[in-house]
Amino acid sequence: MIAAPLLLSLAYVITTALLLLMNLATPYSSRIKGLAIVMVSGLYVASWFGYQGMTGWPSSQQMPQTFEVLWITIDERRSQDDTPSSIYYWVRRIDEAGLSQGQPRAFRRPWSERAAEDAEQAIAALENGEALNGTLSRTLMSPEDINAPSSNFAGENAITGESEGSIEIRFTTPPARQLPPKQPPS
Repeated sequence: MIAAPLLLSLAYVITTALLLLMNLATPYSSRIKGLAIVMVSGLYVASWFGYQGMTGWPSSQQMPQTFEVLWITIDERRSQDDTPSSIYYWVRRIDEAGLSQGQPRAFRRPWSERAAEDAEQAIAALENGEALNGTLSRTLMSPEDINAPSSNFAGENAITGESEGSIEIRFTTPPARQLPPKQPPS
């Protein structure tokens, strides 16, 4: 595991040394040489973060709208740790036909009490051998807000949908597969 970052770092150092050596022997101005060194160093940083995204680390990008849930891990914050709590989802995207498509991908989502409770129920279902699908949905109001009596006028607390509400995951059991009818033997 340590070998890949070490080899990548060594490749960066060798490339930088070759760039510096070539810059010493060229007639270009020092500004152009300095700019080349800065640009190559910036490419190192960009390639490193790109490499991290390819190595299987959980992604913080947007999850697919619908997906098959393969597994979930809840990582709650420890009192001695400063790292934020997260929930990790191992999923495969579902296409328009309702079939899993592509390779599995790990996603990291921030921990919340409601998301952790939903994830625990989903883990229990997965442990029981049930298949689960997930769908992202925007929650604009909590169930308490819906049932609570309101003294406000209808338009007073308009929801813009830009930053209000949170995106939550709704877990469902996938529908049974419909197989085509078999032809009777002739």
